[in-house]
Amino acid sequence: MPLHPPTHTHAASHSHARPAPLPRSVLAWPAWLRVLAVLPLVLVLWLAVWWANEGAPLW
Repeated sequence: MPLHPPTHTHAASHSHARPAPLPRSVLAWPAWLRVLAVLPLVLVLWLAVWWANEGAPLW
């Protein structure tokens, strides 16, 4: 199998498109959106603690 030189130059094979923008940080979100993002986790943890303590005697 004979080896042939490339038919195009390396520089010509790349386009000059802009790189994809980096995702915004969660800290850049508005406060209400951060609360909505965390609220389901807080509710699940609260229900888990309530369920684990169900039937436990008070101090």
